[in-house]
Amino acid sequence: MKLTNRRLSVIALACASFLFPGREALAQAAPAATASPVPAGAATANVQKMAEGDESLSSGGAYTYDPAGRRDPFKSLLTGGGPKTGKGDGIGGILIEELSLQGVWKTRSGLVAQMAGPNSKSWLLRKGDQLLDGEVLNLTTNEIVFRQNVNDPTMLKPFREVVRELIPTTSK
Repeated sequence: MKLTNRRLSVIALACASFLFPGREALAQAAPAATASPVPAGAATANVQKMAEGDESLSSGGAYTYDPAGRRDPFKSLLTGGGPKTGKGDGIGGILIEELSLQGVWKTRSGLVAQMAGPNSKSWLLRKGDQLLDGEVLNLTTNEIVFRQNVNDPTMLKPFREVVRELIPTTSK
């Protein structure tokens, strides 16, 4: 069956009217919105509330997110495993890698490890002391054992043990 130009134009018009409805169909589909004028005082009051930090106007609703123990999906996995930023003062702001064992002292309260930290500063550590990325797990007369927190999803345990020896043993 051969289509003539007239039949093609009728088919094209029918498709166009179906895809692109006329003014009547648009007027029926979306009724005209009536604009309600906002008083000038209300607009400036809203602007004043936003300037004061009232976030209820800009939040758009009362939506809250409960992570329920899951990680934040907007934080990078690549930067999460590195050293923590915002180091504090004292031994709680030092990484385990920055320490080396200088000596072990026996006191009435138990063993105390003398550690050399960054800038040649000396620190005294006892069992249970907290560092930036771990804690002192055990202390003997020859070594100190740290439990270092590791944020690596490929590891089975979220920590590893780091041993610093006073007199390193030579391997044969």
